Amino acid sequence: MLASHRVVVDATIAPLKCVSTEGIRISERRDFWRASVAPVFGALEVEFPGREIFNASFEYTTVADLVFSRLRSPAPHRVVRVGASAGEDSFSFVKAVLLTSGRSILEQNGRTTPLRAGEWSIYDTAQPYSMTIPDRAEMLFLLMPREKLMTRSLDLQNLVARRFSGRRGVGKLIWGLISNTFDQIPAIRNRSGREVADIVVQMTRLALVDFSGERGATDSREALRNRVKLYIASHLGDPDLSITKLASVTGCTKRYLHMTFQQEEVSISDYILKLRLERCREDLLNPTCAHKSITDIAYDWGFNNSNHFSRCFKEAFGTSPRNSRAECAAWLTEGSERHLKIS
Repeated sequence: MLASHRVVVDATIAPLKCVSTEGIRISERRDFWRASVAPVFGALEVEFPGREIFNASFEYTTVADLVFSRLRSPAPHRVVRVGASAGEDSFSFVKAVLLTSGRSILEQNGRTTPLRAGEWSIYDTAQPYSMTIPDRAEMLFLLMPREKLMTRSLDLQNLVARRFSGRRGVGKLIWGLISNTFDQIPAIRNRSGREVADIVVQMTRLALVDFSGERGATDSREALRNRVKLYIASHLGDPDLSITKLASVTGCTKRYLHMTFQQEEVSISDYILKLRLERCREDLLNPTCAHKSITDIAYDWGFNNSNHFSRCFKEAFGTSPRNSRAECAAWLTEGSERHLKIS
C-alpha cells in the first residue's frame, strides 16, 4: 500500500467498486459524498450551488499502482482541495481528467481552464485545486504516483490545468488508451496489471512531453527512452527481445540506444532481464499460478533456458525459484492455519 494513498494497490487488478448517492437521504448526501470520495481522491470540500438536488455516482478500480475512475454527475457541484487538506494526508498523485460529456472548469496554480467533451488535463493532488461542474458531466480520472510519471525535464507546475486535445496526435492516443483500459479492465488478467500500468504511465508521459514542445536533445532522448520502455513492457515474453531488435524497431543504432539509457544507470539488456525476473517472481508468489511449472513461468516471460533463469533469479533475489515458491506456499499455509485456530 502506498503511504500517500488510502486505496490498496498492488500488482493485481481490483474488482470494480461503485458509489452512488441514489437512496441516500438528501440531507446526508453532502457528508456521504465527501466520505466516499476521500479514500480515492483525498480529502475534498463539496459545494452544491442553488437548490437543485445533488445526485452523482462514480466507479473505480486499481491496476497495480494506478487508480481508474469514472464519474457521472447530472447535477452541478464543485469540489475543492484546500491547502490544509492537500498537506495533511500527503495525497501525492498526478490526476488526469478526461471529459467524455458535458463541461467542467479546472482551477490550479493560478489557471482557470474550462474543459469540454473530448478534452483532457492534469492536476497535482498534493496542491490546492478546484473542479466545477456547472450543469452535468461525465468524466474519466486516472491517478498516477507522481514519482512514477514525472521526470526532471517535465515541469509539472507548467503542465497542470492546461487544456489538451483528445482528438488528435498523442493526446488522442492517450485518450483512447485510458478509456479503453477502463472498459477492458474486467477482461485484463491480473498478471498483466503491472505491464498495463507501465504502458499507460509511459504513454501519458509521452503526451506531456509532446505538449511541452521542447525539442532539445535531452527531451528527444527521453521520448525515445520512453518508447523503448513501452516496447519492452509490451514484449517481455518475446525471447528474441534484445538491443538488436529494439534498434530495428526504433530505426536507431545500438550505440544511440545505449546513450539514451545512460540516465537509467543500467544497460538495456539488464533492464530487460530485471523486468523479466520481477514478473517471474510475481508469478511464482501468486497462488493463482501454482499449477504452472517454474519452467513454464520462465518461458512465459521470455527466458529460453531454465538453468540460465535459475542462476539469474538467485543472483537477483538471493534464493532459487523453487525455494522462493516453497517459502511463499509455507507462509500462506501457516497464515491459513493461524486464521483457523483464531476462528
